This record gives sequence, C-alpha cells and structure tokens, in this order.
Amino acid sequence: KLYSAVPTNGDGDFDFARNSAATRVNKDGLIEEVAVNVPRLDYSDGGCPSLLLEPTRSNLFQYSEDFNQSYWGKTDISIDSNAEISPDGLLNADRFTEGTGSTQHRIFVIPTVVSGSSYTISFYVKRNSGNRGFEIDSLHTGMRVDFNLINGTIISESNGTGSIENFGNGWYKCSVSGVSTSTSGGTYFSPTVSGSQTFTGDGTSSFSLYGVQLEQSSYATSYIPNFGNS
Repeated sequence: KLYSAVPTNGDGDFDFARNSAATRVNKDGLIEEVAVNVPRLDYSDGGCPSLLLEPTRSNLFQYSEDFNQSYWGKTDISIDSNAEISPDGLLNADRFTEGTGSTQHRIFVIPTVVSGSSYTISFYVKRNSGNRGFEIDSLHTGMRVDFNLINGTIISESNGTGSIENFGNGWYKCSVSGVSTSTSGGTYFSPTVSGSQTFTGDGTSSFSLYGVQLEQSSYATSYIPNFGNS
C-alpha cells in the first residue's frame, strides 16, 4: 500500500504490485535490492526520495558482477575477485590490473542483439591507481565513449550518447546509448592512454568494475543483477 499525504482521507492511497525483486539507491547512497511487491523509494538525487517506477527490463549481460567467468573474454589483464567495496556496500567488486604487454588490456563479451534496435550499456567503474582513461566500445552499435575517471567527465564519444555520474567513494556510473547496426559484435571495457586502447602496460595500474548492464532501450534503468541467466 502507498499512502497519500494529501488528502488524508484515503482517497489518494493506492495498491502497488511488482512481480520481481528490483534495486534502488537507499538513503545511505547504496544500491539495495527491494523485495517483490514492495514499492521503491529511491534516493538517487539525494534529499527527499521519489517513487521509482520503471518499465520491465532485462539485463542481457550474464555474470554482471563476476568477471572471472569464462563468459567474459580477457586480454592482458588480471582479475582479483571480490577485492573492492562495491556501490552496494559489500566486498563484491572485481579489481582489474593491466599487464605489461604492448597491447589492449581489456575484458569483453559478444552479446546477441537485434539490428535496428536501441540499446544502452551501463556500469559502475572506479579508478584505483594509474593515470588512465576508461573506454566502452560496442561493435554491434559502433558506440565508443572515453571517460575521465579522475574528474568525472566524458573525453570523447562517437555513434552514441554517453553519460557519467559521480556515485561516491571513487565510483562513477557510466552509460552509453545507441542503435544497433548488426546482430552481434564485441563489447569491450578497456583502460586507455591518450585515448588509445593499445599501450604498454605498467603491470600495476588498476580499476574496479561492478554491475555491468545491457538493456534493449534508449536509456538506462536501475541496476538489474544477472548471475548467469541467459
């Protein structure tokens, strides 16, 4: 039940239903799961919460928090599982450390999509060490956005619209939206140097990643955990 403050006679009250659990940002600024049929009061904007109402969506990326799974490809990068406190306040974010090769240092996946449809990729990322940019590169849309994880700005974007939001404690929520031009193509998460994915790594620079999400939509919704569902 949702109760209306005005009027007080109950005329403004209404029942709420949702057939699955969902996430919100709670009053402490952390991502929190809310049970089935419980309304979400979201504090994303700080201060007074608002009722979070969203369309039904699915996260098309599997293993959205566990990047050691074989589902995720890796190139000259090492992963420490559950090495950082994530935006949900738990020790469940993975840390990525670049290798020393003169190559790309990245993780990637090849999702199946529908050509001509709008898609949005969103994720939480944190720079731990090193003076690196961070890039999301989606071949099925041609989208490429470079983010500055030091000052929280977009360095460049092409074939899509990017956004970056300071989530606190060094974390940024990043997203990019665009239209698919093919039925498949790799999605790459990479540190960059001077806008390039290819550079000689120092073996120590690292970032953390959490909550990656791919939605068939022109905008990002709240985080939908995926623990291996196809």
